[in-house]
Amino acid sequence: MSRYIEATYKLFIDNGDGLQLIEKTEADNPLKFYTGLGMIIAGFEKKITGYQEGDNFEFTVPQEEAYGVYHSDMIYDLDKDNFMKDGVFDAEHVYKDAILPLQDGNGQRFFARVLSIDDAKVKVDLNHPLAGKDLTFQGTILVNRETSDSEIETLKEGQHKHHCCGGHCHHDGEGHCHHDGDGGCGGHFHHDGGGHGNEECEDGCGDSCCCDK
Repeated sequence: MSRYIEATYKLFIDNGDGLQLIEKTEADNPLKFYTGLGMIIAGFEKKITGYQEGDNFEFTVPQEEAYGVYHSDMIYDLDKDNFMKDGVFDAEHVYKDAILPLQDGNGQRFFARVLSIDDAKVKVDLNHPLAGKDLTFQGTILVNRETSDSEIETLKEGQHKHHCCGGHCHHDGEGHCHHDGDGGCGGHFHHDGGGHGNEECEDGCGDSCCCDK
């Protein structure tokens, strides 16, 4: 049986000098999700469902159950010509550490972080920003209840309208696409628009989503 959960949390990673806070929610805007529907990373869902309403929690999700191990072969040098807008390199959206939406020849979408830019190439990293990281969560359960059949049907209908990936939910609205890349980026990917990919989600899977910050 799926459950509906609301929780506040703080997310930490180990930066080598101890735990570093990288994300948090507040009681007036908590994380909200339904279990069993792939709306959140599997390791987080498995841990948090063991707590009851009003419980405080602290646990660590290993990288294998979060965003996976870091893969060095997911770094690509893409032709700079694929990031042109009106014949000019789109420096407004393509810069070091920018998050770019890309698309391969099969229509699969990816989010990539720009590592560097030179005269001919844009080096991008397709690993999730938290790949290779164990995630430590601290927080409080505000709501933990069973969902109704009508809620489940509504959620399933909503999932047809949104694309969920790895537990974070990204709205695929056209407003995120400012221009298309020319060509196939060396046979791998092309730029799918000028949006930043990690902007706050206002439309989620169902009623809410956990967005990249």
